[in-house]
Amino acid sequence: MVIREVTANEYLVVDQQTLAEAGLKGRLRLVVQPGEIRILPEARPDLEKIVDELVGCLGQGPAEEYDFNLKIGGLYEAR
Repeated sequence: MVIREVTANEYLVVDQQTLAEAGLKGRLRLVVQPGEIRILPEARPDLEKIVDELVGCLGQGPAEEYDFNLKIGGLYEAR
């Protein structure tokens, strides 16, 4: 463990080398709580696992058997 003391006047910058030393790269999550800020790797959900869990709500077959014929019109729009 390496402890670095810094003074945060207006911005607090964590350089790439420090992130690499912590094994953090790519997309990150900031968890902000009173007196504490944690930097974590972004948790990527296993979408196939989630769909398989939801299959029980739709029927008994595997997720691959469902075709909802959704047409994507934009980032957050399914028609």
